[in-house]
Amino acid sequence: MTDPAERLRRVRALFDAVADLAPSERAAALERLAVDDIALQREVTALVAADATTAAALHSPFAPGDMWHRSDAAALVGQRLGPYDVVGLIGMGGMGAVYEGARADDQYRKRVAIKLVQRGFDSELTLARFRRERQILASLEHRNIATLLDGGVTPDGRPFLVMEYVDGAPITAWCNAHHLGVRERVALFRQVCHAVTHAHQNLVIHRDIKPGNILVTADGRVKLLDFGIAKLLDAASGDDAMPLTRGGTRAFTPEYASPEQIRGDALTTASDVYGLGVVLFEVLTGRRPYLVSSRALVDIERAVLEEPVPRPSAVVTAELAELHGEGTVDRLRRRLQGELDNIVLTALRLEPVARYHSADALDEDLGRYLAGLPVRAHGAWVGYRLRKFVRRNAAAVVASVLVCVALVGGTIATVVQSRRAEEARLQEAQVNSFLRDLLSSVQPETGSRDARVSQVLDAAARRLPQELMGQPRVRAELEALIGGSYSGLGRYDEAETHFRAALRLHQQSSGPRSPGTVLALSNLGQLYLAKGALDTAESYFMQALSLHTLGSRRPDTVQAALLANLGSLAHSRGRPVDAERYHRQVLAIRRGLMGDHDDLVAQSINDVGVAVGEQGRMEEAESLARVSLALFRGNHPGPNARVAGALNALAGVLDFEGKVAPAESAYVETLALKKQVLGAEHPEYALTLFNYSFLVFDQKRYPEAAAIARELLALRDKSLPESHPAIAGALQTLGRSLDRLGDPAGGEQALLESLALRRKYLGPDSWLAASSEGMLGEHYLFLKQYPKAEETLLHAQGLFVKALGESNPRTLANTRRLVALYDAWPRPAKAAEYRARIPLTTQ
Repeated sequence: MTDPAERLRRVRALFDAVADLAPSERAAALERLAVDDIALQREVTALVAADATTAAALHSPFAPGDMWHRSDAAALVGQRLGPYDVVGLIGMGGMGAVYEGARADDQYRKRVAIKLVQRGFDSELTLARFRRERQILASLEHRNIATLLDGGVTPDGRPFLVMEYVDGAPITAWCNAHHLGVRERVALFRQVCHAVTHAHQNLVIHRDIKPGNILVTADGRVKLLDFGIAKLLDAASGDDAMPLTRGGTRAFTPEYASPEQIRGDALTTASDVYGLGVVLFEVLTGRRPYLVSSRALVDIERAVLEEPVPRPSAVVTAELAELHGEGTVDRLRRRLQGELDNIVLTALRLEPVARYHSADALDEDLGRYLAGLPVRAHGAWVGYRLRKFVRRNAAAVVASVLVCVALVGGTIATVVQSRRAEEARLQEAQVNSFLRDLLSSVQPETGSRDARVSQVLDAAARRLPQELMGQPRVRAELEALIGGSYSGLGRYDEAETHFRAALRLHQQSSGPRSPGTVLALSNLGQLYLAKGALDTAESYFMQALSLHTLGSRRPDTVQAALLANLGSLAHSRGRPVDAERYHRQVLAIRRGLMGDHDDLVAQSINDVGVAVGEQGRMEEAESLARVSLALFRGNHPGPNARVAGALNALAGVLDFEGKVAPAESAYVETLALKKQVLGAEHPEYALTLFNYSFLVFDQKRYPEAAAIARELLALRDKSLPESHPAIAGALQTLGRSLDRLGDPAGGEQALLESLALRRKYLGPDSWLAASSEGMLGEHYLFLKQYPKAEETLLHAQGLFVKALGESNPRTLANTRRLVALYDAWPRPAKAAEYRARIPLTTQ
């Protein structure tokens, strides 16, 4: 007996295959497609006849023979639905119409879109789908998804939805109209991935991803529309199991459907990944992966299931190159070859398990492409193409020698394009293998179940030279990774050793101007910036920027990162105007490449905010910090370390503004979030706790400030080495608090230890060492030991001026300590001398 589900699938497939054919052709097609199954032919013929009154609607919604003419739908214009005036008819689809509306009781005319089921299409199944769309939209709140505003029921009982009005163009048309380049198109498409990822996180499969459902507004924001046939992953699939007729309830657009949709199989999020792949292919090439002359499902099924997907770089045209602004087709082809070819082909794999496992994974690979990092997709398409060849030419494949010839031919055809991606994949696999083996072999020294981060790093540092001696590129990547981890722990000497090893390996294996060499120089510059050796940091930054500029004339993400380094350097030098200039350049580059909502754009907005805050423009700084935080929260709806970092930055701005209550609230929220995401022993948690201790101290809550300092110091030699900045900082806060709590001996001991640590790990000329000296001088002033205070503060002043300049806020803070000293001594002439060095605007 035939399986009922299989029978139903065949009915649906045959119906879609013949419904568009002329009556004279339909019978012959059914005989050819359902040979020896007369009952099946009759069943499909009856279904087509029953659907004849509405079959034409799919091809021409406003054709004279439709059940509902455009004039019928337009009759609603000028009427009112609930509080909404119906202003005009936007368009008609399968089961309903979409109108432009305006809320009648608003003081201004806010445009909305009203979606309504048309009379004659309001069957129980259609209404159930419509109600389900409302349920789905109510669960989705994302800036790249059209927002559900309201809903209601017409007087004759038909439901309607009120949506955000999206004034935009399909993504393909928008890209061409704005002559976007390849990178700009990829950055824009990532917004689509963000929207689909949000839907999947809310257990919703869209099932109809196509350019017509992806509009782009004038300001470059993507909006994903039409969840009318979406599916809730945790809902019953009752209506999905029913045959879908052509009367407007077709559950997919064939040209963008996944293989499993076409076959009628169960759907997962992988089906949306396939749809994203089709749209990305069209965005990049101007055409769909499959070119078929008929919309009949049998033709589309044959193309999707049997024809190999061409590489995007192989189908571009001169006309498309002009739309991309690339000048020549060869140049556009080079832009697409390699990573982008492989990314698109991975999303379009026939088997769902072989595609990207999620829309987020596809988005991540696109981000890696834009950032110049190795992508995870690779060109293992020879077997896939050969399998398709054999399926299409089974009669011709009469001997294994032909298979070998096809295999060799496929290898030759793909080896050049896939070599770079394959090397990156192998390198990444080796890196992952090393780390996996390392983590499984590290034994905690404490007898507990967990190994400390420092133990893992130390084990990696010992094993790396021996195990990867003959693989310089893999070793270079791991040296950089280990160096960055040591730097994050404040173990700067070990970090420098590994960063220098990475630089040497990149220079030897890839060349002195390679991207790896540029990155290694940048890492060393950031290390010296953290140590306070600003001149050395600048030297490395400029070397990296110079080498990168020689190899790339167009702004890219690497150039943006290098300019951001210079912005951070200017900030540390106390030159906020220069810092703002650099960070605004970075922001412009990143927006141009990635759009308005990428995490790196959010980070640049935050960096600009810090720079303007240092110039005293605190209202603007707070506004920018809030924009940055909103972007991070939009990109990461759940608990996330990046959101915590942005929240921490906002807390700092509010603290600087003297807005104590909101600043403290932001600090407390940041700490809770970092504790949840990272843990209470993580260095990032410790840094926020350290910043919070300053606010508590400034509020004269000295016992609490001392308690926070001791909490930080309890992490010493556990998750934080004594070289970590938070340790010296905590000793400084503890010393100042103990002074106020009547324990000056304990305070002096803590302050001296803070100074000793900074001199040991950062050098005696570091401005951070000067900061510790300034705090120690303040301690002597507190004890009225004026000569000792003068000696200490003057020495600190010399270090500040040399490292940061006289106008730096940190230098000026120490200048104020000297003024306070000479006022208290009293030595009024000296007090006046140093007071004159403080700008009137900051006094």
